[in-house]
This record gives sequence, C-alpha cells and structure tokens, in this order.
Amino acid sequence: MSRYRRRDRSGGDRNHYSGYLAWLRDHHEAFKPLPLDQVTAMGSQERLNYDEQRHAYLSRGITVRSRTVRNLDDTVDQLMDQNHARRGGGCGAFLSAPSGYGKTTAIHTVLGSVLGVILREEPTCMQSGQIPVAYIAIPASGTQKSIYQAIADYLGIPYTAGTYEPELATMVRNGINRSQIDLLAIDEVQNLDNADRAESAADALRRLGDEVDATLILAGIDLEHSTITLGSRGAQIANRYTRAAVFDYSDEEVTDYQSAWMSLVGGMIEALPLYATGSKDVRVLAPYLKEMTGGSVGMLNSALTQVARTLIKNGNLQDEKITIDRLRGVSRTLQAERHELSQRDVVDSKKNIQQPQPTQDESDEQKG
Repeated sequence: MSRYRRRDRSGGDRNHYSGYLAWLRDHHEAFKPLPLDQVTAMGSQERLNYDEQRHAYLSRGITVRSRTVRNLDDTVDQLMDQNHARRGGGCGAFLSAPSGYGKTTAIHTVLGSVLGVILREEPTCMQSGQIPVAYIAIPASGTQKSIYQAIADYLGIPYTAGTYEPELATMVRNGINRSQIDLLAIDEVQNLDNADRAESAADALRRLGDEVDATLILAGIDLEHSTITLGSRGAQIANRYTRAAVFDYSDEEVTDYQSAWMSLVGGMIEALPLYATGSKDVRVLAPYLKEMTGGSVGMLNSALTQVARTLIKNGNLQDEKITIDRLRGVSRTLQAERHELSQRDVVDSKKNIQQPQPTQDESDEQKG
C-alpha cells in the first residue's frame, strides 16, 4: 500500500438515493475473514488483494449492535407496525445526544436492517421505482426550505433557486409518497434550532410528518431542549415522536454500565478482521479504552480500526494483536484530548484535597 492513498470514489453520490442505497447495502454487510490456513497459502498478489479488502472494510468504519442501535431498532419496529395502516402522518422516533455517541451510525445501521428485510421480502421493489429508506442531513445554514431541498436532491427531483417553498414542499411530499419510502431519517436537526426561524422549521417538520406515508426519525444534538420540540409549535412534534434512548458510555453511573461497555468493546473487537485478536482480549483492553476515549463510541471505533489497519499493513498474521502499547500510538480526536486533560485535572485536584495541611505549629516551625 502506497503512502498518501487517494480516496476510493467508485461509489455513487450518497446525497442521491441510488448512491446511498448502494453504499448502505455494501456497508451493512459484515466482512467475513477467511480461515487462517487459507490466507497463509495465498500467493503474494492474492494476499495483497485480500489485505486490501480488509483495509477497505476497516476504512469504512466497523458497526456493531450497540445498546443505542438496539434501542433505535426496537423503537422503529414498533412505530412502523403502529403506522402500518395509516394514510398520511403517524408517529416517529427522535434520537438526541451529544456528538460522538453513535447516533448517525445507529441510524445507518437500522436503515440498512430495514432495507435488507424489505429486499428479502420484495426483491424487485426497487426496479419498480420504490425507494424503501432515505437519509438526509440538514446543512449548517438550516432553514425550512433546506429540508425540502435535501429531500428533493435525494429523490432526484429537479428544482431551481427560484422555486418557491410551497411548490417545493408539494413536490417533495408527492415524491416521497410515489417512491413509497417506509423510513425517512432526518439528521442534524439541531441546525434548524435558530431563534429567527425555529418555529417555522418546527412547522415544516410537523407538516412533513403529517403528510407523507413514511415513519420519520429525527436526530440531532440536545433536541429535547431545542425550540424544535419546545413551545406551542414544538409541542406538536413532541407529542408525535418517541425517544429512542442513546446509551451514554461516558457515564459510569448508568445502570449496567460495566457490562454495556464490555459488550460494546467486545463487539467491536470481534468485528475486526484480525487473526491474533479476539474476545479474550476484551478484559485487558476495555478499561484502558474507556480511559482513552472517555466513552466516545466514535473514538473507540477510530482507535481500534487505526491499530488494525497498521497491523494488516505489517503483513504478519500471527502478530495481528491489539495491545495497550499499540493503542497508545493512535491519533486522537480533539475531544478525546480534552477528555484526557480534564481527567488529569480531576486527578490533580484529588491529590491536592488529600494532601494534609500543616498545623499552625508546623507552619510557625517552617517559618522559623
């Protein structure tokens, strides 16, 4: 593998349904490592190709059925069943947590599961123009019109800068219903939380949820405290949406935290296509990974896949073992660096508190 590798651009545009669904089907498939003896017997070029497949899989980011994924999956299953016979409208799910908690990964994982089930039951549905699932992200300069524009881009609906919002809204609503989208996820909803336009954005989301034959997922940061879900207009959304709980791996006071963290780390380690690392390493690595990542699912994923890619490049199957020493060398996100500094401050403050203070006589003696 050469240095400064160029990005693989073989996939389609993920902002359009054709590119996104193709990516989702590929991303949803777990990599299945070949038996060790079969890999050992490979010729040099065959081995190079196999290692490239392992590298590409890790580069995409590994996914596991974390607590958050299971919670969202169960919530979506219940809501789609509840909305089954409705015509327009229905109840939806919302996913709210700080960055790094695995919200977007959970959405893609559940969308992939829904798509997989639909395609197994109706293998030719997409050939007849159906688009079973959809994912859009609200841009940073979010407006109610930007919601419709993002969906129009996903569905390939042509519009111009001069297309009026009511007309665009009608085009999008009709496009969703014609495409028979069953599950529509709208991410980065916090970008609509602007004092000047939040109420109109809340109205747009409410109307969209009322007028289309799809179950909606709204996801973002701190949505339960945003103007999108508060006030008289936001209450209409709050009354229609059910929270899918996001598990907080940074909070060690959460019930059953220890087993949840061990399960997450174990699932990610098992998903790594390595030949000398397995579930037996979880108990050794999990405490250090918690200290290192602060419970960030994104940073955990990054740390493990960084080391795994390096081990694959080294070319020694018997040495593909993740260790604490190797984890110390990974590149950390800025948030992970901040967590490490804050932990140091906590330790230093505890040391200062525990340090015995000199008595008055000791102080006088020191001065003397």
